Amino acid sequence: MEGETVSLDHLEELLDDSPPFNVLSGAERRQLFDEALLAFYEPGTEILAQGVVPAHPRYLYLVVSGAVQLTDTESGRLIDRCDEGAVFGHYALLREGPLPYEARAIEPTQCVLIPEAAFFRVYRSNRAFAAFFDNDLAAFSARLRREQADAVGAPLLLNTPLRTLVRRPPIGCAPETPVQEAARIMRAERIGSVLVMDAERRPVGILTNSDLRDKVVAEGRLPDMPVEALMSAPPVTIAADAPILEGLVLMARHGFHHLVLTEDGTAASPVVGVISGQDIAHARGHDPVATIKRIEQADSLALLASLREETFVLLRQLRHQGVPAVDLLRISTELSDRVAVRVLELVEAQLREERPDQTPELPWVWMALGSEGRREMSFKADQDNALIYADPHDETRARRAEEWFGELARRANDALEQVGFPRCPADMMASNPRWRQALSGWKRTFRRWIFEPDEKALLHASIFFDLRALYGAGELVEQLKDDLQQALQEERGFLPFMMRNALRNRPPLSFFRRFVLDRSGEQRPGFDIKLRGLMPIVDLARILALEAGYLRTTGTLDRLQAAAERIHEVRQTCQNLQEAYRLLTEVRLDHQLRQIEAGQPPDNHIVPEQLSGVQRKMLKIVFSMIQEAQEALAMRYGAHMIRM
Repeated sequence: MEGETVSLDHLEELLDDSPPFNVLSGAERRQLFDEALLAFYEPGTEILAQGVVPAHPRYLYLVVSGAVQLTDTESGRLIDRCDEGAVFGHYALLREGPLPYEARAIEPTQCVLIPEAAFFRVYRSNRAFAAFFDNDLAAFSARLRREQADAVGAPLLLNTPLRTLVRRPPIGCAPETPVQEAARIMRAERIGSVLVMDAERRPVGILTNSDLRDKVVAEGRLPDMPVEALMSAPPVTIAADAPILEGLVLMARHGFHHLVLTEDGTAASPVVGVISGQDIAHARGHDPVATIKRIEQADSLALLASLREETFVLLRQLRHQGVPAVDLLRISTELSDRVAVRVLELVEAQLREERPDQTPELPWVWMALGSEGRREMSFKADQDNALIYADPHDETRARRAEEWFGELARRANDALEQVGFPRCPADMMASNPRWRQALSGWKRTFRRWIFEPDEKALLHASIFFDLRALYGAGELVEQLKDDLQQALQEERGFLPFMMRNALRNRPPLSFFRRFVLDRSGEQRPGFDIKLRGLMPIVDLARILALEAGYLRTTGTLDRLQAAAERIHEVRQTCQNLQEAYRLLTEVRLDHQLRQIEAGQPPDNHIVPEQLSGVQRKMLKIVFSMIQEAQEALAMRYGAHMIRM
């Protein structure tokens, strides 16, 4: 539906934050938008059709709200996704011939339609504006080629220093600057944020358009307040020469939309510039931060299920663009975390609304376990979670807490299943009363596993010691970790039992360096790369980290690095296991990607004859390294002397 005219005043904030409009003067913006139209599209509406030359009048499309998907309908491959502030349609304006993609609204969407004549007036007069579209079109054309060709140049882009994205020197103000004056600076400079710096020009905070909207306008605060009362502090800093990938992961993990680049990554070194998620998105073509923003705003399980499916598309694109597998696992976990947190927020809010008088006012936390706890979620991962709540003061409150948290956990596990997280076959979920306890109960459970280590206790320890706070009162997890560390110091004989248990999973390699294949079932002879390759490394890393007293994070590579730094005699073993982990993760993830793209459910079953000769050779080397590490550490802990 088209025809409504556009008010430029209503677009100012969006344009200030969206390249290339943020480089235009007020007069140039008026040239573009004086005759522009506002159009609304229902979900599923085809905006531009593939394979035809768009008829006149033609437009440049600016997404004001919602999302538009660009798809090669012939191959089914997603070309791009245009969220708020993104543009599309310039292919038809700058290139002759049929359109090589379809543009379709995937949710209620508003677009501003800029007429072709207005576009070319500014395109011909503003070199920076033109360069944006020329460069974007060149990158877009490259993305239309085969995915193999895409992957060649992408690693170079992802490893490009962040400083290359800086378009101008940082614009700053003093902490005592009135908010209204800061807003005037932002308007005059056509920027979406202003850096707050002290007398030595060191960054102490950042003020964004969102801060002005949410903290000043929405809350009715006075315009003469100093910016230090409203700024986001401290600012998130990163080294200017860090790769784009590192900035991408940092933004995705914490949900930041701006990064301050300094020479050495600290607030004490000279500032190079400020970049936004939009800057990275336009450099790469895809934006996990925008995806996270949509997840955080989702108001239904159905929408979250759809967004979770879209995250898999995004992850596949990132992999094809050359993102290393271990980094992709981190991004995958961050996206899954955001979906799970939003599910928990919706479930808790609904339960509180239904039972306002039954809510126990106790701190509680939802824990991620297993691969999610380690931030190593692949494309095949089910639910592993648990719940801790603070100790109630009496039996009445204890019964009330158990009823409340039992219902919360049941609903949460059901909801997580609805949005795409399969239930744990072993019932390692918070809905199981065994895995939903008060803090004192969890401390007793962990201590029982350590002081009475039978087979089940060791199995549970291997899962629950990979704990991480996902939602709620994270200090409860830290208190549990503190008690775990104390128990390990009291019972040093526990680690040999853990090591003995870790020897149950052996690499699939015979004495003669041949693959030992599983020939059962309907699948072709192969082996489970997770069970026989990755899990032995994960188990060894956990044991080494426990010996080193390292409980800060649970990631396998982090654990191995900490052990290498704290236990000198295992340094080489840790380095070998790190390399083995990286290679096995690459093989596993690429295997699952091929299955997904072939319309098959992902699994961990590797058939050696389907690998290249180089891959088979490398796997044999890696499995030999794991075998050697298992034997060396078994000797170190005296595991062969343990009887289970």
